[in-house]
Amino acid sequence: MVAFSFDLFFGISIGFIAYILLYIGKGIQKYAIEGFKVDKTIKSKHSSVWIFGTVLTASFMFIQWIPLTIFHTPMNLIAPLEGIGMISLFVFSYIVLKEPLSKSEIIGAIIIIIGTVLVNVVARTPVELQQEEFKLISFLVALGIVVTISIIVSIFAFRKPSFFKGVILGLIAGCFMAFQTLAKRITDINELALIFTFVTFAFAMLTLGFTQFAFTMARANIIVPSFASMSIIFTIVFGLLIIDETIVTIQIIGIICIVIGIIVLNLKQIITIEEEKPQVPSSEEENE
Repeated sequence: MVAFSFDLFFGISIGFIAYILLYIGKGIQKYAIEGFKVDKTIKSKHSSVWIFGTVLTASFMFIQWIPLTIFHTPMNLIAPLEGIGMISLFVFSYIVLKEPLSKSEIIGAIIIIIGTVLVNVVARTPVELQQEEFKLISFLVALGIVVTISIIVSIFAFRKPSFFKGVILGLIAGCFMAFQTLAKRITDINELALIFTFVTFAFAMLTLGFTQFAFTMARANIIVPSFASMSIIFTIVFGLLIIDETIVTIQIIGIICIVIGIIVLNLKQIITIEEEKPQVPSSEEENE
């Protein structure tokens, strides 16, 4: 059993708060947008509600920074908490937006909770990140690969947008989110804190840009789970390859559970999207 650590406790607790605020903020934005559909007046109370939701989502960037630096919490403990944030959005939608919960959403939430427990049950006492643990070459190689793929996909997407390219752009946005989390963690190194603060904001802009670009080609209900899954997976991978974080088998199982849970949690909406797709008539039907 892991010995109690105040740094670990506060790091995980603040991580929970960060992701919950992120997704509750998204829920509040959704609530305001639904209000706009009823009341077309821009100067209505719904504008203030939307702004409040936006402030909550924006606050995530800074609150997530706290456990990664002040409490030295490893990325492989923080990133998987995104699944809990998603659960909070579904609970908010159920209570405030009166959206019914399906069996798949309940099962997905349970799987995410189990995975989160598995990830954290063997967590070690956090320690400050040291400069010798940061592998600059690995960071540059990983960044070069992701940027190259991003440029190629973006060029093709601009020329001929498609649902498939939208999903890929969402996955790329998830990669940049992983880089953003990594950059925040690297600011725990005093010698690199200043430069990687700017790097963090650069990755934040790339994350936002590619996410919005993806939304123009595919629905959010598809993009969000793809984005979240990629963000979690690549954050773990970057932690292992770039800053020497360690992970044990039970945590890998937990992370797999969280990713599966995120997919199951969104299964109902994905199926709904498939059912809503217009049926393309066959050549015989066209002739008739």
